[in-house]
Amino acid sequence: MNDRERFLAVAQFEKPDYVPLLSCNGIDGPVPETVWTWQREQGAPIRVEPATAGELGPEWTSLLGWTGDLQKAWDSFWGLTRVHCWGPESTVEPPARELVADDGEYLTFRYEDGRVEREMYDNDNRYGMPEFIKYPLADPEDWPAYRERWLPPEDGVYPADWDALAARWRARDFPLGASLPGTFSVLRSLFGTARASTLFYDAPQLVHEILRHYRQRAMRMLARYMEDTRPDCVCIGEDFCYRSGCFVSPVTFREFFAPHYREEVEYARAFGVRLVLVDSDGFTEPVIPLLEEAGINCLQAFEPRAGNDIVRVRANHPHFVIWGGLDKYVMDQDDPAVIDAEIDRKVPPLLAHGGYFPGIDHGLPPTARYPSYLHFIGRLHELTGNPRGEFWRYTAQCRGLDT
Repeated sequence: MNDRERFLAVAQFEKPDYVPLLSCNGIDGPVPETVWTWQREQGAPIRVEPATAGELGPEWTSLLGWTGDLQKAWDSFWGLTRVHCWGPESTVEPPARELVADDGEYLTFRYEDGRVEREMYDNDNRYGMPEFIKYPLADPEDWPAYRERWLPPEDGVYPADWDALAARWRARDFPLGASLPGTFSVLRSLFGTARASTLFYDAPQLVHEILRHYRQRAMRMLARYMEDTRPDCVCIGEDFCYRSGCFVSPVTFREFFAPHYREEVEYARAFGVRLVLVDSDGFTEPVIPLLEEAGINCLQAFEPRAGNDIVRVRANHPHFVIWGGLDKYVMDQDDPAVIDAEIDRKVPPLLAHGGYFPGIDHGLPPTARYPSYLHFIGRLHELTGNPRGEFWRYTAQCRGLDT
C-alpha cells in the first residue's frame, strides 16, 4: 500500500498494512523552538544541511512552512506521512503592518486592517500566540467596509502550470487535503472572543451573513482545485472550545454552526472527499454529537488536559474518526514508564477498532525531552507496525546502548 491508500483505509475503518503516523509540522509534532532546544541542549541531530535545503540560512530548522527538501528530511527521519494541502492564492494583498512598539522583549504591530498585536521576537517559530490587543472590527457596522476591502468575491489565482501540477496530483501516492473556513474561529478573528460571543444574540443575521460570505468565497476559490485533484480530506479550523467546553450552547450551535457545516460537507462530498474534519483545542467531547449531526466525521487534537479521553470517545462514537489524543506532557520528563502508560492504555484498543490516527494533542512544547520523544515515537511505530524512519539508531543512543 502507498501513503494515500493507508490514509484512506484508516479514514474508512479498514485495515491497512500499517497505520500511518501523520506529519503536520508543529501541529502533530515538535514546534521549531522545541527542535532548537533539542539540538542545542539535548544532542538532537541536525538532519539537513542549509546547502541541501536551498541555502535557507540559519533559520533552516524552522518547521512551520517547511517546503521541499526540509519537509522530506523531517518526515523521512521520523517515518511520518504528510497530508499535503494547497489552496489558490487571493488577489488581495495581505494587510500591511507597522511596528509601533519595541520594548526589547516584545514587538507590537498595527495592521492595515485595524488589528493591533503584541508578539515575541521570532514569534512565528515560538511556542505560543500573539497577544491580540485590538481586532479588525468593533461593531456590526464595521463589517460591510471590511468585507469589500479584504474579502471581495474571487475565483482564486492558480499557477500558469496548474494543469500539469493537477495531473501529477491526480496520480499521487500521498494524501491531499483542502481547507474550508470555520464558524466561531471566523467571528473571533474579526471581533475577539467576548464580542463574537454576543453577536448570536445582538446581531444573528450578521453572523449568518459573515459565515455565508466566508463559506461561499472559499468554495468559489477552491472549485477548480477540488474538481481537478479530488482531495482526500477537508479540514475546518475552529478552536471553538476551551477547557470547560464549547463557547456556545447546543441550541446556538445547531442554529448557526450546523447549517454552515452541512453546506461545507455537501460541497466536499460532491468532489468525492472521504474525510471532513474539524480542528479544535479544548474540551471537545460534548461537541462530537453535534458535529456528527452536521456530517463531520473526524476531529483533531483531543487534549487530555482539557478532559478529553479518546478511549471514552471511541466507546460513545464508534464510527467517528479520531486524530491525536495522546498527552504531550508525558514527554516533559525522562520516564519511559509514564510514556508507555499513556500509550498502552489508549493506542492498542483504538487501533484494534480502527478509524484512529495516533498522535499527540497538538504542538510539542520546548519543555518536552528529546530522548522521551524518541521513545514515544518508537513505541507508536512498534504498535502500528510502521517500519519507516531513521530515528531508530538514535533511540539506542539515548538508552545508552551500542549502535
